[in-house]
Amino acid sequence: MSKVYFSKNFEKILSQINLDALGNNVAIKVHFGERGCNTYINPALVEKVYGHIISRCKLATLVECNVLYKGSRTNRADHIKTAREHGFNLPIDILDGEVGNDFIEVDGCKIGRGIKNYDSLIVLSHFKGHVAAGFGGALKNIGMGLGSRAGKLHMHSNVKPIIGENCIGCEACIKNCNAKAISLIDNRAKIDEEKCEGCAMCIAVCPTGAADVPWAGRTAQDLQEKIAEYTAAVLSLFKQRAIFINVLENITEHCDCMGMEQSPFMPDVGIVYSDDVVATDKASLDLVDKFSGGKFNSINSIDKLKQISCAENLGLGSSEYELIEL
Repeated sequence: MSKVYFSKNFEKILSQINLDALGNNVAIKVHFGERGCNTYINPALVEKVYGHIISRCKLATLVECNVLYKGSRTNRADHIKTAREHGFNLPIDILDGEVGNDFIEVDGCKIGRGIKNYDSLIVLSHFKGHVAAGFGGALKNIGMGLGSRAGKLHMHSNVKPIIGENCIGCEACIKNCNAKAISLIDNRAKIDEEKCEGCAMCIAVCPTGAADVPWAGRTAQDLQEKIAEYTAAVLSLFKQRAIFINVLENITEHCDCMGMEQSPFMPDVGIVYSDDVVATDKASLDLVDKFSGGKFNSINSIDKLKQISCAENLGLGSSEYELIEL
């Protein structure tokens, strides 16, 4: 049975981290929050983890991949600018490159190529609701977060992007399509699905947002299964050198990808830590359900345990755990 540590005191959680079990070049996975969001993870907590690592003469870097949709984190420069605006002033590495097209394939999953530069992983996650996956914890932070833009498209849809009615025929997507899959017909871009490689570059460069994701292409269960598969692909690169910390504070109904201010709908709970990603998220779900009087489970209609069972079925950990309160 996996051990999961729980405390309202972050220092007590830090004291439990066995840095000797990690390598010498640590990737710290953080979600910086979309511009306009006000409930992303507290940068001060991230700085404490970073300081704890480098105090042992190890290297540490905050890592992330670019997002799929058009926003303030669509390309590397804007992504880092947003992170700085939100108070993340530590070294940052956007793993899938300047425009999100730099990736490696691991078991069919498209992961930001820069992940190969690190020998261990600490996943720092702000736990909250998510309209498509049910909730966002460690599994989503890894699986969705470290997928490249093409990987995110793969998880969210039936692989191919679409061109909407607001296309202005500027040809930006045509000039940036390495597959030569886009042409201009009647002053509007059209994607040849036979040629399209699903890289999602058109989404990144489209100035009007006409190039978009067919969001209805997958069900919630499809997405949860893909998140688990991508998490498995990422963790396979680290050979057990990964730990997971969920921050159960400022818990909101929607994800930090939403570019808007949100208000927590329940009291802060505390911090959860384990070296088992499944147990980390399951304990977090149990705790927020308990502290919210069941309210968290009703914020959306998605079966939140599906994400847990998908990961458990892939051998990523156990939903059975021992909660150790510090």
